[in-house]
Amino acid sequence: PFRQQVLSHPVVHLTVEDAEGGRMHGFTTPTCLLHGIVTDVFTVDLPVAGRVAGLAFQPGGLAALLDTGVRDLTGNVVPAEEVLGPPVRALSELVLGEPEEERRRDHFAAYLHRLLEPRLESVRADSAYRMVREAIRLMRRREHTTVSSVAERLHVSPRHLQRVFARYVGVSPLWVLRRYRLQEAAATLDAGERTDLAATAADLGYADQAHFSRDFSRAIGVPPAQYRRGHLSTR
Repeated sequence: PFRQQVLSHPVVHLTVEDAEGGRMHGFTTPTCLLHGIVTDVFTVDLPVAGRVAGLAFQPGGLAALLDTGVRDLTGNVVPAEEVLGPPVRALSELVLGEPEEERRRDHFAAYLHRLLEPRLESVRADSAYRMVREAIRLMRRREHTTVSSVAERLHVSPRHLQRVFARYVGVSPLWVLRRYRLQEAAATLDAGERTDLAATAADLGYADQAHFSRDFSRAIGVPPAQYRRGHLSTR
């Protein structure tokens, strides 16, 4: 058994899972699950043996596809058929019964094609979804450290961006922006590229080191100085 911890991206995942012991994320396996955005560190206890295959929707993609908000999924894992309908059960059987990885990908692709095809033109015409995609692109660039700067580039108000993100992504634009900056910080500390935490905080757009340390500790479970020393939380 192994405990895996990941500072995940702001996306919804569709997974097909089977595990020795017959339980994953509180559900009996084999199963097909939808994982909403994880606002803390994603922690999962992996069994000795099992299989998982999955995909990540683009931020906002599931909401655009289903024409519904996804905020209720944030922080939750639910049976996929509750959201996508009973036909998703067949995906679980096909993927878990297929020994070849390439064929497992083919099954996922075929299922999504059937799901998306009737909605494709509507998704392409969805201006709010396009706004989300462009906002995400901007947020991943280091020069954008505030929601206001992103909203200004998109020619909308920060409040409008907040409403769109609540429906399409399930979290606030500020949360997404900080998540990307914290991922950068963790990667920088992992690589041992910098020992000056005040300079790291400034580079990431924080007003001071204390604010950066609070956000880092809240997201990852330990302060950046402790993380740098390699003492990860096991919570």
